[in-house]
Amino acid sequence: MSAIELLKQQHREVDGLFQRIKSTTGDERISLLGQVAEALTIHAALEEQYFYPFARQQGVDGLIDESFQDHAEVKQLLSEILQVKQTDPRLDELCLRLERMVTEHVSQEESALLPKVQAVANEDELVSMRDDMQQAIDNWRNKELLRMAEHQESPPPAV
Repeated sequence: MSAIELLKQQHREVDGLFQRIKSTTGDERISLLGQVAEALTIHAALEEQYFYPFARQQGVDGLIDESFQDHAEVKQLLSEILQVKQTDPRLDELCLRLERMVTEHVSQEESALLPKVQAVANEDELVSMRDDMQQAIDNWRNKELLRMAEHQESPPPAV
């Protein structure tokens, strides 16, 4: 699997989460929104730290600045979504806006940016980048697990 295939796989996973959100309510929906936020945060970080710089090195500049702007808008909207209560009537509209923004961004990437990079990049470089990206994902998740463990209360001492 190459870096491009990993990014496309993440696109499909997020789309699947959006589809599940449409058919849920309450706590399950909030949990899915949290999963979307995590997936998009990781995905954006991978693109910004690995893929976009690589694309620029390959001479593929066209959509990079626009992609960074898309990411900023998605992050802002995610922040807004995560702050509203699940009973807030704006939640449906915000989720729909987020889905549209992400769908449009993915469409542009998959129809223009990814094919251009695929056409000029060496497959070994794309596989190596995927390895680096996967290592970054593992590191981020391990740090998150450690952070969660540090904030977990210890059980009371046995009497």
